[in-house]
Amino acid sequence: MAFSTLLKMYKKLFRTILILILILLFGTFGYIIIEKWNFFDALYMTVITLATVGYGETHPLSFAGRIFTIILILSGISILLFTVSSITSFFIEGELSQIFRRKKMLKRIAQLKNHYIVCGIGKIGSHVVSELSKTKREFVIIEKNKELLENLSNYLCINGDATDENVLKEAGIENAAGLFATLSTDEENIFLIITAREINSNIKIVAKSVLDTSAKKLISAGATSVVQPNLIGGLRMASEMVRPAAVSFLDMMLKEGKGDLRVEEVEVINNAKQLSVIQSHKSGALILALFSKGNYTFNPSHNTVVNVGDKIIVMGNSEQVNSLKDNM
Repeated sequence: MAFSTLLKMYKKLFRTILILILILLFGTFGYIIIEKWNFFDALYMTVITLATVGYGETHPLSFAGRIFTIILILSGISILLFTVSSITSFFIEGELSQIFRRKKMLKRIAQLKNHYIVCGIGKIGSHVVSELSKTKREFVIIEKNKELLENLSNYLCINGDATDENVLKEAGIENAAGLFATLSTDEENIFLIITAREINSNIKIVAKSVLDTSAKKLISAGATSVVQPNLIGGLRMASEMVRPAAVSFLDMMLKEGKGDLRVEEVEVINNAKQLSVIQSHKSGALILALFSKGNYTFNPSHNTVVNVGDKIIVMGNSEQVNSLKDNM
């Protein structure tokens, strides 16, 4: 539930209470002016009239007082019922529990560091969420369509507009490592990127390009990199035709139910060392390449020295990769 939704709920409760107070004041001051009663007698008469308890008149009413009472009953009883039902629904029908759940969720999000934000849970975004979940990354979902979040209750979700600065801050963008711009249109993604970049200039942003011609615009707006689903789909179709065995291998790695092999990058953190030292830990991860000073070395030899800041490209399951990271 987004901040705007929460604000609407509070406004609704405030309006209903305000309406109740106004109708009570209307009746009270009406009797004071017409019948010259004191404040308490006028208030008491207003309450028993709206509540229809039938206690009888506090004092004998004049003709004008009876006309006013008829108006008060006709106009006030429906307002009173609406007010009571609104307040009741706020507490009984889950709105209050949603507020508590939201506060608890925002507290959890505030504690996150170096997490990822997925903006848009459509066809692309849902696959991003699935991959982040499988590889045990922390993430927050922002989605404007509340219905799309109904089956994602196990994740940290915010129902709101991802292009809204306040919503992005609720998702912890200041402390996030990366953001996925997977909204439905390129225009929305561009606006999202600009807003996100203004809040956190260092965040990594991967954007979806609906139109191939929008890729440069997304980069100009501040995206770190752009993925073009149409281009990837075309390359995949060609690969299915000319290299089916390789495609089947990738499917085994990535598709649900086919294992959790992944190609990951592991950064050297502690000190320089030879690859043979890293391999001696026997994590089970297969070393594919070394990324150092902007260059790749494929299938590096075991006596290659890796320095702090270098990244090793490996293939393995989640446990193997995490085991290797623990020794870096």
